[in-house]
Amino acid sequence: MSSEPAKIDASLPPILATSWADHIEGINAIGESILTGGWTPTAILAITRGGLIPGAILAYMLDVRRIHTVRIQHYDNKNSRLESGPQFVEETRPFDALNIYTERLLIVDDIIDTGETLKLVRRTAHDYAEEIKVAALYVRSDQKHSADWYWKIEDEWVVFPWAPES
Repeated sequence: MSSEPAKIDASLPPILATSWADHIEGINAIGESILTGGWTPTAILAITRGGLIPGAILAYMLDVRRIHTVRIQHYDNKNSRLESGPQFVEETRPFDALNIYTERLLIVDDIIDTGETLKLVRRTAHDYAEEIKVAALYVRSDQKHSADWYWKIEDEWVVFPWAPES
């Protein structure tokens, strides 16, 4: 057994490990903010995979029964950003198949990193909702304007408790 300290790869971003309790607290805080603000969504659109858990919990809190998902890929299996940027996985116009026209759409994700995924989803959902708002557990400091509700500003790489260890 070596007594030398572990070497840290300086090329990797700092990591913030989180717990289920953290995220339940964060989702509850977002839900309470939405409820006290008086805006009620008529549908929730969770960006998969990260928005699934927060989206489901918010749907219960806000008593929203119309829940949809859209699958976007912005990272490869090694957590490296795709050079092509975020893209829809199944098809280019997934909202057509969902038939989700709604008055007030809440888009939910776990984190707004570069903002590119959110831009793609918001731009595509524009024709399907009268009003669109966004909730995310975390936003990067340069993306805080992108969400109507968020729990924390975080510039470290967030490791979610539901994500597999890599």
